[in-house]
Amino acid sequence: RAELAGPLAVAVDAEALGLGGTDATTVRSWYEALVAGVSAITAGEEAVVPEAYGLLRARVEEAIKEGRPSSLLAEVAARPEGLTSAEIVADAAVLMFGGIDTTEGMITNAAAHLLGHPDQLALVLEDPALLAGAIEESVRLEPAASVVDRYAVRDVRLGDADIRAGDLVRVSIAGANRDPAVFTDPDRFDVRREDADRHLSFARGPHFCFGAHLARLETATALGALLRLPGLRLEHTGGARGLVFRKPAEVRVRWDPA
Repeated sequence: RAELAGPLAVAVDAEALGLGGTDATTVRSWYEALVAGVSAITAGEEAVVPEAYGLLRARVEEAIKEGRPSSLLAEVAARPEGLTSAEIVADAAVLMFGGIDTTEGMITNAAAHLLGHPDQLALVLEDPALLAGAIEESVRLEPAASVVDRYAVRDVRLGDADIRAGDLVRVSIAGANRDPAVFTDPDRFDVRREDADRHLSFARGPHFCFGAHLARLETATALGALLRLPGLRLEHTGGARGLVFRKPAEVRVRWDPA
């Protein structure tokens, strides 16, 4: 997680935003400061803008001026209807929040699932076309973001609960993805599961994760590289941990010398 999945997620996010010239460790430190700030707000504490936000703003503004071809930020800024500088910086922070921890978790969870089920790993090694299904099944079984918050826009009765407009509703995506009314034997990891893509890990409707395709591509790229290592096998993993962002602290592996 710390040596492969995390650095890859940071590097791709930074490159997409046009921050590729910034050290990955620096980008990660900004991200962690932003996460801490948001977590404090969620806990009901006073909102304090972290110093990292100012550093991010300076780098984003610099990236916009540089106009790197790969930069989403520079592209948006160049449009006639483009956002203001402050809006672009805010969006950059949101994209970092949504594209680092989640993708890191998605890659790590998928590696742990595949290597932790040798029979399923054997199927993928025999038929690489099953890798996409394995990734989809992994993100169903253990979504990188397992809980999301929503605010009701109108009064509604859901099951036995009365929800009023404006109420905070905490939704368990992990619970929905293991609904036995939707998925047969939902706790089983099955790379051949035909309806795995019915999961809600990327949400639905207007809240659908527009980075879903990139996250899938990063995970497929990372796993595709790992699976080329001869005799790759799991040595140790403590299993996924966390309420909102769920992933193992580490996934230790071994492979045979080429």
